[in-house]
Amino acid sequence: MKKIILLGCVTMLSVSGFSQKVMHGHSVKQSVPATAARTTGAGDTLVLTNIAPANTTRVLYTHAAPGSGYTSGMNSFNDKGFAERYYFSAADSSVRIIGVLAQFGGTVTAGSTKTITLRAWSQGSPTMITARHYYQGFPAKLIDSIVVPVTQLGIGPSADTLKQFMFAAPSAALSDPFFVGFTCNYNYTTLAGDTVALAITTDGSRTAADTMLRYNRGTAGDTVSVDTLHSVQNATLWTDNIWRDNYSQNDSLYNNLAIFPIVIIGNPTGVGVTHSGLTLSGAWPNPANTSVAVAFAIDRIADVQVSLIDMSGRIVHTESIKHLNAGPHSVQIATANLPSGAYTYLVRTASGTGIAGRLLIER
Repeated sequence: MKKIILLGCVTMLSVSGFSQKVMHGHSVKQSVPATAARTTGAGDTLVLTNIAPANTTRVLYTHAAPGSGYTSGMNSFNDKGFAERYYFSAADSSVRIIGVLAQFGGTVTAGSTKTITLRAWSQGSPTMITARHYYQGFPAKLIDSIVVPVTQLGIGPSADTLKQFMFAAPSAALSDPFFVGFTCNYNYTTLAGDTVALAITTDGSRTAADTMLRYNRGTAGDTVSVDTLHSVQNATLWTDNIWRDNYSQNDSLYNNLAIFPIVIIGNPTGVGVTHSGLTLSGAWPNPANTSVAVAFAIDRIADVQVSLIDMSGRIVHTESIKHLNAGPHSVQIATANLPSGAYTYLVRTASGTGIAGRLLIER
């Protein structure tokens, strides 16, 4: 199993036998039935995240062996790709991926000509481990991609930043889970100082379950067998071009990658868009003037955080509400003291589920 050490921290906004290799503003806060906000509509732009509100620190892990690179980027094992899985409820809406938000760290020389490729993939079929045990599915068919010079990843001496990267055109409509991540072609021995990696949350911060059960039904609707599905929350592409689960097959890290899909919503139902038990219904009025109501619903009791973020990635206001009951809610936020412009409103639960939308403030 891999042995890793924490190289350093970067702060950002949101968002065994299988081992690989041994390696060293002022606001008014309230929660009311969500009747004030308009329902998320076709064409709305949203951002999905798997990172819980409490995990605002992102890190880079390096191998224990000196000079061997990063576990989530270029390293002496020449790992080729890294991907994070996202799920949404196809019963509520389809989505089209238009880009990603991502935070990279590491070292880039000023005149570097190296590139990485940001990608989105469909989820492949379950992969058998034993007769009744499967991996949930790894990155499969390419959905979209964009080549980015490493000099444009936001890596710098002062602070590594969360940046937006847009694909040339929206993907086809998706109705199944998918992955977003990046690939890189390199030889670690000839990198000449360019070593980049995707920022990740600290080990143990992941909230998604490691396994789940799949009940197989007979023609009469009765359970005929039960399979165990190993959750592939994130994965690494090795030099043999085979994806491995980061937790059970690769680094033994139980965390999330700091890369978030930007999606356009299609044919939503009246309730909004659902991602892992959180439904975002929208914000009203939008554009806002003195206040905005952010409406959402949760499928179980949860702590919820609603944040407003400006276009520089700075959180300008956050509301934290404890122990909300299951059902619809609306959080009212005062915006009178905020400058006019574009903002992102982000709703996250303590489980790590998050959905964001765009908000305009106009005077």
